[in-house]
Amino acid sequence: MGFAAHLRYHWMEPVVYNSIKYIALAILGGYTPQDVAIVHFFTIVIGHLNHANINWDYGVLKYVFNNPKMHIWHHAKHLPNAKKRGVNFGITLSLWDYIFKTNYIPFSGRDIELGFPGDENFPKDFVNQELYPFKNK
Repeated sequence: MGFAAHLRYHWMEPVVYNSIKYIALAILGGYTPQDVAIVHFFTIVIGHLNHANINWDYGVLKYVFNNPKMHIWHHAKHLPNAKKRGVNFGITLSLWDYIFKTNYIPFSGRDIELGFPGDENFPKDFVNQELYPFKNK
């Protein structure tokens, strides 16, 4: 984990995910472009902090906002069998993980192995990484 880890994502994420998120926020919520920009800036800050390899949990606000101490477990290579489908899915809000019982923070996690089982066999080049989901179902 490091600050730059938050800058690695699928190239279609900004196109699809952010469009859906912010268009819905603007249309359904009736927010102005300035309001949408503030929400976007806030979510970017939370994302950068979550990947910055710091041991913060925001105190009582940890139950509302995703935080570095919680988010590192989302990237853990090894989880207990009861959590084999993953943990800590909230992007900005941890609230959803507490509601749906996907929250998992057994300890600080600063020294855990990150990745996923079999990541040593994951393609190293861009094209095969992009094709990977279609080839390996």
